[in-house]
Amino acid sequence: MTRDGAVYRFRLRRIKQLGTTYYVWAGASHNRFEHCIGVAHLARTMVTHLQDNQPVLNITERDIECVTLAGLCHDLGHGPWSHVWDGMFISSILPDEHWTHEEGSEMMLDYLIKEQGIDIRTDDVTFIKALIAGDPSRCKRKEKRFLFDIVANKLNGFDVDKFDYIQRDSLAIGDPIKLQVTRLIESARVIQDQICYAYKDLDQVLEVFQTRHKLHKNFYNHKTAKAIEYMIVDGLKLAEPFMHIAQRIRDPEEFLWLTDDLLPEIERSKDPNLKPAQDIFKRITNRKLYRFVDMKWVPWEDRDAYKQLVTEQRILECARDAYYELPKEQQDEMDEAWKEAGLTLDDLTINDIKVEQSILHYGMKEENPLDYVKFYAKTGRCHNALDGESSTLRPFVFAEVLLRVFTKKEEFHGIIQAGYHRIQRDTPRSPGDAPETVAVKVAEGGQPIPVSDHTTRSTTTGSEALMSPPVTERGLPDDGPPTSQDLTEPSGSRSISRHESTRSISTIPDAEHSLATAATLDSTSTVPSPEIPNKSPKLSTPGAPASPHVPALGKPLSTKSSWISTVNRFTAVDPGHGSPGKTTKPASKKRDRSKVDAEDKPRNISESDREEASKAWIRMHRHFPRSLFSYPPPFMYDFLDAQH
Repeated sequence: MTRDGAVYRFRLRRIKQLGTTYYVWAGASHNRFEHCIGVAHLARTMVTHLQDNQPVLNITERDIECVTLAGLCHDLGHGPWSHVWDGMFISSILPDEHWTHEEGSEMMLDYLIKEQGIDIRTDDVTFIKALIAGDPSRCKRKEKRFLFDIVANKLNGFDVDKFDYIQRDSLAIGDPIKLQVTRLIESARVIQDQICYAYKDLDQVLEVFQTRHKLHKNFYNHKTAKAIEYMIVDGLKLAEPFMHIAQRIRDPEEFLWLTDDLLPEIERSKDPNLKPAQDIFKRITNRKLYRFVDMKWVPWEDRDAYKQLVTEQRILECARDAYYELPKEQQDEMDEAWKEAGLTLDDLTINDIKVEQSILHYGMKEENPLDYVKFYAKTGRCHNALDGESSTLRPFVFAEVLLRVFTKKEEFHGIIQAGYHRIQRDTPRSPGDAPETVAVKVAEGGQPIPVSDHTTRSTTTGSEALMSPPVTERGLPDDGPPTSQDLTEPSGSRSISRHESTRSISTIPDAEHSLATAATLDSTSTVPSPEIPNKSPKLSTPGAPASPHVPALGKPLSTKSSWISTVNRFTAVDPGHGSPGKTTKPASKKRDRSKVDAEDKPRNISESDREEASKAWIRMHRHFPRSLFSYPPPFMYDFLDAQH
């Protein structure tokens, strides 16, 4: 690259890798240039490993160079503050553009090749762009499909880009995370035109997805970093009519100078039209940020309902209603505080409230990315991980939504929070009528039986289901011993509530003591109440086998059965144990051979076989005196006694 080409390198040096996270963690000052170098190195290491270990793939030097260049240039199109530019600013100013930083990378790659006069084939340029996009269909000639799994893997999101930024970002933040990257690369193998990994490395693969979620949850979406993001976007919106910043994304010569230096460019401008934008940026410098109000974790299936339930307009209306419900004394106190800041309740507008829903997931939204990664065994065959081949201790839900409310004016923090809480108070536990239920009567053996007109609606709300512990075959592990009420309680009076796949179950009564269940279906539109009671209902399991505290088929147990046996089968303890001068020797564990029952001697073993087995035991006992051969089986006793 010539001296002029250094401009492209220095452009990436002026764009922070983590955007506004740098304002929270001062150590996170690394930039996009460092990240691109790391991705290029790992991409070259991966493709070289495949070339050396699988010559049958026919990986050429051209393939290696194109994959390396794709890793080096994959972030050329990032704008100021990285994802703030294309994810928040451009999408709000140009909602119809659908512009992404990958498009910007392709544009800047073409401009770089043209300006620097780089001699490269058109097919190679198209191949590099397709590798950056992770889309093999964009190539005019047939390329090796597995190469598209290295830099930007669209099948499962498991690529070297994550290998680099997970370790680099966590180290800069001060909470270093060490992935076993070398092991994963050496484990990579191409089978069925897809990069697969050894079964023994399944947990390491899952760790990458888990760590990605951790970084987004704890660092990338930190409330202070998010507040600064909204302030920067608001400042750019105010400057847009006079600087036409968004229009530069289509001009590579203008886009070349779009970096984090855009903020000081606006700050030092003499244009009076930029004064409102400068005021917002000055608040960032003085740390007078947008104020965080409240938050809520929203289940993935309820995200659309909460978008309609919690809006800026509704919070504003509820805030005004909450103000007028206050006693006169409290209203006067609030009015006095606002008056000192030169404000009144009428100054509170919808623009002063910001509601955001941040989607946090493992890499493929609600789907488990591990279901799309293939693993191979020693036989050479590869397939997706099956049940029992990996740890079962992993989540059943892989995406969630973090709902947060911010205020742009700190003076209105209290009243906006009251408005948000009023939405929770006024929201019914299950908006609208209860969903229809399908009744199923369960008989012995688990077979459904048609139910008559005993069907009932489930009274369990979504919020109660969320707090209900999982149902096990024998009830809750922390349930106490059954009471007389539990033992005599009819089966129809027990209920089950569990939030699983948006389905709730309740037991309905029946005259023949058969368990019947009502499964609530198609309840994805219900919205759990934000006020979740801290109380879990009693649980029982339909069709469960008989146990001391969960009667099967409604048959009460005998009241003589004890909950926990207190008899110690190994040692006899004197009731006076612990009193002075009184001790009891534990019962001997040694078996009395004189009391060996005749049943202990197998009747189908002949005397000759018993003699041969006994001799074999003697030989093994001599070599391994402290092994499992230390004690002979009972049928050898007679022969061994005769030998001695």
